[in-house]
Amino acid sequence: MPNPDEVARRRVVRRRLVENRIAWSRHAKAVAAQRATGCPGRAYNQLEARLAKLLDEAKIDYRWQFPLGPYVYDFLLPNRTLVEVHGTYWHADPRRYDPKALTPDQRRNLLHDIDKRLFAARKGYRLKVVWEADLRKDDLTIEELLGPGRLEA
Repeated sequence: MPNPDEVARRRVVRRRLVENRIAWSRHAKAVAAQRATGCPGRAYNQLEARLAKLLDEAKIDYRWQFPLGPYVYDFLLPNRTLVEVHGTYWHADPRRYDPKALTPDQRRNLLHDIDKRLFAARKGYRLKVVWEADLRKDDLTIEELLGPGRLEA
């Protein structure tokens, strides 16, 4: 018969497995609904809202949450330009994080970002990345944003 600590540990493991399955099924249902309707079904995150405000102020036409193949890109701008807004931590801003010391989540997101970039290029789109640190600057203008130092080609 297992000791009480072992029983408690097994219970925690089982609970996490069930919670992960439930969370995954919710995610899968949400993604299926988004693909079926062509609508992402979620609000701007704070960073996307900042970029949208800059684009609106500059009167640049854009489409938010543009689905392309298996991916959804943050913004579609004219001339087949896609824009992704990346958070400093989750997407491991190379100006701040050493590529050799990334967490498993950061490595996974980095690989996903590479896949998205390659897929967009194969479909004839340019993908630009806007980093959280650049968006959080209060004095960031659309001219700076569209300049070579702010958006990655």
